[in-house]
Amino acid sequence: MKRKALIIGSTAVDVIIEIDSLPKTGDDINTKSQVLKVGGCAYNVASMLAYLSKDFDLLSPVGMGYYGDLINKTLIQNGFSTPLNRVEEDNGCCYCFVEKNGERSFVCNRGAEYVFRDKFFKNINPMDYDIIYFCGLDITTNSKDPIIRFLEDSHKTYDLKNQTTFFAPGPQIASMPKTTLEKIFALKPIIHLSESEYGVLTDSFGSATDLLAMTKSPLIITRGEDGATLITMTNNCIDEVHIPAQSVKNIVDTIGAGDAHVGSVIACMLDGKSLSESILFANTMAAKVIAVRGSTLLKQE
Repeated sequence: MKRKALIIGSTAVDVIIEIDSLPKTGDDINTKSQVLKVGGCAYNVASMLAYLSKDFDLLSPVGMGYYGDLINKTLIQNGFSTPLNRVEEDNGCCYCFVEKNGERSFVCNRGAEYVFRDKFFKNINPMDYDIIYFCGLDITTNSKDPIIRFLEDSHKTYDLKNQTTFFAPGPQIASMPKTTLEKIFALKPIIHLSESEYGVLTDSFGSATDLLAMTKSPLIITRGEDGATLITMTNNCIDEVHIPAQSVKNIVDTIGAGDAHVGSVIACMLDGKSLSESILFANTMAAKVIAVRGSTLLKQE
């Protein structure tokens, strides 16, 4: 039977603005270029799964307005399976400022794409999926967050011992309440995060040993040009494996690199590969993404 993933999260329009460097207060600078690309954490993960010909559903709200129309058209053109009908609110966008060294900074105008409701999950059967992904960007501070509630209810209702949950907290981890993170940890997710995000977690919850004692699942820490680290626990002993990066001759921008990485890991796991094998492949795919403009790869790339 073909294995399948459920990708929960936002699809947004990235307004990619190329500049030499970020301005200081009061500066007056010119852009070098500006383009519109469909992105967003969940869309980027789903795009990598599509690129690698894996089966998935993308649970992502799409609103109205110019940006909503662009997203809807893109999803249809790409043949993405999207269980939700469009919502009445307008979509926003994300302004992505890319400096000449490839680093990016985001300024988001949040719209319908970030508003999840309990009714979105009404017809979703978690037993249909081998892997479920969700992102911190889409989690609210509400104690009854719809995404977390869906996952909690799924674990209470179904036997999901053979299902894998992926959580990518993103930079929002710094502002997420500790109680919310504890609810997420109780779902026993594989946590996929950057080195700085890992630092935030350890500051709040202690060492890797403490974190794995709560999640009962591995940690994947991406470290840019230094590759990635896989942290697991066996018989109460921590094991850290360093997995080298793929070199990149020309960094265009780093938009979506982390999303491409987690999407590649999920794709490999759907094929039954080990986490170490999956991360090694993901390092290669993330390197491909930062060598192109925007967050996704075309089939010829």
